[in-house]
Amino acid sequence: MTKPLAALLALLLAGSAEPPAEVLDAEQAEYVADVMAFTGEPLDAVRERMKRGPKPLQEEWDAWEREAPMTPERVTEFYRRTPSYVYELGQWHLFLPAKRESNRALFEHLLARKPKNVLDFGGGVGLHAIPLARAGLDVTLADLDSVTLRFAEFRARRHGVPLKLWRTDVEAAAPDARYDVILAMDVLEHLPKPLLAETVDRLLALRHEGTVVIMSAPFGRTATHPMHVDFDAETQAQLDRLQPIDVDRIVPRPSPQPSAR
Repeated sequence: MTKPLAALLALLLAGSAEPPAEVLDAEQAEYVADVMAFTGEPLDAVRERMKRGPKPLQEEWDAWEREAPMTPERVTEFYRRTPSYVYELGQWHLFLPAKRESNRALFEHLLARKPKNVLDFGGGVGLHAIPLARAGLDVTLADLDSVTLRFAEFRARRHGVPLKLWRTDVEAAAPDARYDVILAMDVLEHLPKPLLAETVDRLLALRHEGTVVIMSAPFGRTATHPMHVDFDAETQAQLDRLQPIDVDRIVPRPSPQPSAR
């Protein structure tokens, strides 16, 4: 039995004599056990929240919008505070087969490049950064000083994964001066225009002549993702400055993140 499965089984037996209702593989079991340990919540509560997908995040954002306009300052504060990504991202990355396949293809591509270092910008709970660091790459995980980043740090320490952190809202400089690969996966579409321009400036400063920027950015507000900003010519101009490679040119396109069932 793998350590994650053994740990999850021990947690289950400590709280209930009932067997789990679903069978988790090692990667899923490790993540769920990490959420349980980080939040103090039981298995059923964690899985119930995860299975709701993006719905709790959508509801949380809608509540913030009803309170006051979502200025860049309030957008930043929302992402600092929300716990929803701990659940949503785990469900999307680890329980949707197409997304897992896409991630694995990206990991294989990056490992084959043998970069000296990788910046996972806006990488949230570390579902790209931690597997890459486990595979031996020098990885910096960058995000706001937030619940999501604290959870990623918790996971890395819990499993002995060497991972550099960059708290982008409180630390001016990244741990490394330049990066061979910069990942910007599903993050830039969350940034209002002033924050997007500032972010592009910071990422450009971390490039060298051979840096590769790999991006996924599904711009456009939807009912499921009301926090995604709309795309226009000004947005395109900012992205053009980065000269990114769209991740769809590297790996298979995963299925869209579903609404809660």
